[in-house]
Amino acid sequence: MAVKGNISWDTIGPFVVWQFLIPMSASWIQSILYSIFIRAGDPKPQPGSPRFIRHRRQLLMAIYAAYFVFTIYEADFELQRAGNAYADLGVPINVDEGGLQSRFRKLTVRFHPDKVGPNVDREKANDFFVHLKHARDTILDPAKRFAYDRFGPTIFKGCTHCLTIGEFTSHSLLVTLYTYGALLIFLGGANSLGYFKDGAYWRYLALLGMATYEIRTALRPDHPTFLAKYLNPLVVSMGWRPAYLPFQATSIIRKAALSAAQFLGLLIPLYRDDPQRPTKVTEDSEEARHKQVDRLEAFVQESALDANRLLELESMPYRENEQLKTELRQALKRYMVQNVVHSQKIVRNAMGESLQRRRAGAPAGAKGTT
Repeated sequence: MAVKGNISWDTIGPFVVWQFLIPMSASWIQSILYSIFIRAGDPKPQPGSPRFIRHRRQLLMAIYAAYFVFTIYEADFELQRAGNAYADLGVPINVDEGGLQSRFRKLTVRFHPDKVGPNVDREKANDFFVHLKHARDTILDPAKRFAYDRFGPTIFKGCTHCLTIGEFTSHSLLVTLYTYGALLIFLGGANSLGYFKDGAYWRYLALLGMATYEIRTALRPDHPTFLAKYLNPLVVSMGWRPAYLPFQATSIIRKAALSAAQFLGLLIPLYRDDPQRPTKVTEDSEEARHKQVDRLEAFVQESALDANRLLELESMPYRENEQLKTELRQALKRYMVQNVVHSQKIVRNAMGESLQRRRAGAPAGAKGTT
């Protein structure tokens, strides 16, 4: 069975807009806003300055939020403009066979090609009547109605041989797995190359959530509860739009989930001091510790050489008296260790870490104070 996925510009396009077009347009918009709100002759914030970065962060947040709202509105608007079989026939989505047949007889009186006026294009009238008849036949057939409500009209183009509910459901599940599998491979490859690192968790969570929701919608015999009991009664009673079918809700939720994942992922760099230079967590690995020990050893050796040179210089007047020379060397060594070496920050840190490790395994009463 051939399976065609529904990966298109509607699926990939938002990634391009979120990741590339909005950041590019933000710089242009920021320059325009500076030219409008900053008087001529006054200095403008220079790129890289704290004020410039703060303005850019606020502008990006506003654009991201506006585009997120727009994506949801656009998805709903496109669905309303495309219509559906129930809206074209003028019947509710829970219409029964008797109500549907009664409504279609009334439409036949108005739109049948043999009953339209002489000034009406016969060919267009015939096409419209065929469309209404096809919509009626789809709703009357239990298997087609099940598939149409959940997967939309495209299911009949992708699965022309399907006749039963099981065949329609199996085809839809394969398309869902193909679509989200391809997106998962795309994101995994991008992450491995160093792209889309920020917010990767939210993107994977959105894909998992949407795949689970679509599979659950395809397998359940009724409409989702939040549609049947809450959302549809609200929008119909308020007169905002016709009731949502499951495939329409799925389309809007899919776009909202992917957009929300992008939105949350892109907010992470905006909370940093410099969005262009992400902060890095201090590395605490075995290799880093060895490097610190090597630096400490080099510092101690250099201090020892300085101490020996100093001792040689200071002991020059006592070359003939070995006892005085030895006492002077010991005194100078103690002075160097206590007042010079121990005063270095790196030495104090190393000694503190050593004492802390020694006391970590000691009993509570034997740890003492630091």
